[in-house]
Amino acid sequence: MVFACRLCTARRGAADRPVWVYRQPWQRWCGRQGRWLFAVGDGHPLEFADVSTLGAELAQANRRWGRVKTAAAGAAPGEVFALARAVVCRWWELEDFWARETVWGPRLAGVAESTQRRCGNVPGWGEAQWRLLVRDCVVFPEVVAVAAALVDTRLVERVGRQMKGLLRDRAGVEPFAAVLGERLQRPWLAGVERAGAPGPLARWVAMTAREQRKPDGVLPLRGFKGKWSVRAPHRPVEVGVGLLELASESSSADDGGLGEAAAEERSNGQSVAGQSSGGPGWALWQREAELFADGVERARRHLERFGHLAVAHTGSGVVDGFDLGRWLAGRRAEAVCLTAEQTAQLEGLDPWWNPPWPVGWQRFWHRVRRHVEEHGPVHGGDNLDGLPRGLQTWLRRQILLYETLHPGQQGLLAELGLTAGEVERFRAWPARRRHPGEAFAAAQVYAARFGHLAVTGATVIDGIALDAWLSSARRRQRTTGRPTRLGTRLHALDPWWNPPWALSWQRMWWAAHHHLNGLPDGTQWWPDAPGKEGAVAWLRQQHTRTSLLLPGQRQLVADLMRVAGDGPVWRPRISDQAWHTLADLLPSRPAGDRRYRNQREILEAIIHIACTGQTWPHTPAELGSFATCRITDPVQRLGGVVEFEVGQMAPQLLEAACFTHLHRRCTHSLFSSFGEGTLRSRSATAA
Repeated sequence: MVFACRLCTARRGAADRPVWVYRQPWQRWCGRQGRWLFAVGDGHPLEFADVSTLGAELAQANRRWGRVKTAAAGAAPGEVFALARAVVCRWWELEDFWARETVWGPRLAGVAESTQRRCGNVPGWGEAQWRLLVRDCVVFPEVVAVAAALVDTRLVERVGRQMKGLLRDRAGVEPFAAVLGERLQRPWLAGVERAGAPGPLARWVAMTAREQRKPDGVLPLRGFKGKWSVRAPHRPVEVGVGLLELASESSSADDGGLGEAAAEERSNGQSVAGQSSGGPGWALWQREAELFADGVERARRHLERFGHLAVAHTGSGVVDGFDLGRWLAGRRAEAVCLTAEQTAQLEGLDPWWNPPWPVGWQRFWHRVRRHVEEHGPVHGGDNLDGLPRGLQTWLRRQILLYETLHPGQQGLLAELGLTAGEVERFRAWPARRRHPGEAFAAAQVYAARFGHLAVTGATVIDGIALDAWLSSARRRQRTTGRPTRLGTRLHALDPWWNPPWALSWQRMWWAAHHHLNGLPDGTQWWPDAPGKEGAVAWLRQQHTRTSLLLPGQRQLVADLMRVAGDGPVWRPRISDQAWHTLADLLPSRPAGDRRYRNQREILEAIIHIACTGQTWPHTPAELGSFATCRITDPVQRLGGVVEFEVGQMAPQLLEAACFTHLHRRCTHSLFSSFGEGTLRSRSATAA
């Protein structure tokens, strides 16, 4: 309930006396008279603030709020406005924010001066009272802008994608605050959110991400546990309560520092007015404080016995009817809602009671620390010998992922003796036993580079024999008869990493797949990859022998045949002009040899076999009998070794590359540009 504008009520026939009306918090601006109406019962004599200097900004914010109310799907407008107001009012209280803010200062000074001119100054009031009084009208445009961001569905989806790790971590609030900073023209806002204590914005981000992780059909939480609720520590101080606190601070300057106690209670989510009046929320707050004190006492006992608070959330953690694991998990999930005093109590017991990494990691660290206290620190040069097998496996994984660990985790490992230098020393030791994760990382590198895991030859990546490791993984999965844990991870990299047929067949299928569908982005051809013509010819050969293939092979071949289409028609590769040049290079027919051999067909067959990689029985029918084409007398009589490279000479010499292919001196790339490039002879010997 707020004071009504006296000028507007007088125009409607009311007398010149105070009038009260019921209005929402966003309906306190009188645009006709340029006034911001104050709430009734705040304990001060003023009824309004003169905001004529902010008329344009408040009008624009008011129009924008009308659109925000319609976009607030699943939430009441009052909840959205209350949360946005709590976020902005928290910034109002931060000194780091005011050190960079340049807009609110002139607004505050203009509204305070114009109000004092219209209504007069209140005796005993100073800058703090006026700052509290006109706060809501000064920050109203920013409150509406924040509310518009909170109901933006695109930003909400971005929040879910950014929160990859633990929901209690504040990592997701920084990108969202950066977007808010762009909208509010305050690019430094993300740094303020990162430096300050977790506030209502951090809780909203975490709760939003938690809702998006729930299965479809699960209704979001509403009311006190919902994401739109504002917890007591985050609620801004209202004008009436704040004026009472300021009055108590000024009146108790000489009686024992009651003002400091009031300020401390305010930071803890309490109010002097609430304590003195014993309001309806006092009993609930007192009960919550008792329960928290009981949980802290039980946590202290557990710490004295086990040395940490990384308690597992299981039924075994229930002691005397109290589930300490569940209680600590609840405090971690709602860490942004704890008061400063409650946070200090828990951090006093264990500084890492709420780490930004899984609590299971913290439990393993405490196990290793107990071993270190008994046997000394761990070293990187002894291959972690002497540790139990489980701790060895855990430490090797930390060494493998050392660069990706949180700085706090790296500091905790340094307390065990595993510094960055020891990590490098462990990695450089040639005889060390490698962690399985290193081999899997090598498989990830190979799959990302070539698009498959059909490794057939000797392949070494970062000192790991990938072919041998994959063969061992295939044998292990075939022995167990079911998908192993490692097999499931490898299946995500390549669905056919462990086929029931030869790996060479699968490798050729991948070549045909990449040639027909295009090489995926970021991948490249492996060194011995066949050309497109050879891969497609192999695919058609497999299609002709479908009855001999396994069901899985048939399906793979059928999928590619739909892309390959009809078979190509064979065309000669040697032009007439090139043949006239090559005919002079070929030796003459021996005397007495009357068998007819078409040398041009023989050369065409040789080039076809070189380009496609097929066997002689699969030469095209246009070249005649393969037995005739297989005769290589011209090549044998030419003899010697001829090496060619791409140059700028006559294209007729390109056909001579077919001779060098039989001696394994010509790469497949020479034939792929057949008829277009040229060849230059480096050296030649002829018999």
